[in-house]
Amino acid sequence: MSRYTYRNERCIIFDESGNLGSSGRYFVIACIDTHSYKSLHNIMERKLGIARQMFPEIIQGHSHEIKAKDAHPCVKYHILECIASKEVSISYIVLDKKYAKETLMKDKNIMYNYLSKILLTRMISKADSGTTIHILCDNHTTKITSLNSFADYIKIQFNYEQDLDINLDVLYLDSDSEDAYVIQAADYVANAVWTKYEYGYDLYADRLKNKFLIQEKFPYRKFGM
Repeated sequence: MSRYTYRNERCIIFDESGNLGSSGRYFVIACIDTHSYKSLHNIMERKLGIARQMFPEIIQGHSHEIKAKDAHPCVKYHILECIASKEVSISYIVLDKKYAKETLMKDKNIMYNYLSKILLTRMISKADSGTTIHILCDNHTTKITSLNSFADYIKIQFNYEQDLDINLDVLYLDSDSEDAYVIQAADYVANAVWTKYEYGYDLYADRLKNKFLIQEKFPYRKFGM
């Protein structure tokens, strides 16, 4: 059982799919927004434990993690159905790298933070003033952005630029840890969305269609052209 429980507090769980390099056209940042952290953690722990027993070849040397990109289609499909059965909403932003400004693409750190800000400003408002929001991220995101940069950037955005009184608790978790099954959930969501845009394959994203809240495209005017 995870040591993080949060007792019905709001958690926004981030992960990304694709890359900010030259391969592929799209890059996705997706998040699961929930007040039911424990329920999501428990179902992911249980279902991935079963998958590890049934399909040991997809473990790929990890202790607790089965990456969505390595999972068999039946595993991926079932995991997404389980996520969709929980009290969650799903939001994402997808970048069309073909039309991204070169100045933004030169610095992956700036681009990641900028996209995250766009998404979070759609999700967090004055109605959240005086509350605590836990933002949970995969610590492998440090391949893109520094640990402190993202946390500092969004805290400045909401508590200084927008003058909202929000306690933003940003936590980085190792996705291969027994405490980070919710990060794996976000990985499956991000992968499903990325597969939809990169390959035009909707089967996985369609498992989540009733949970999508914000579906942001960037840059909007030329996206997908």
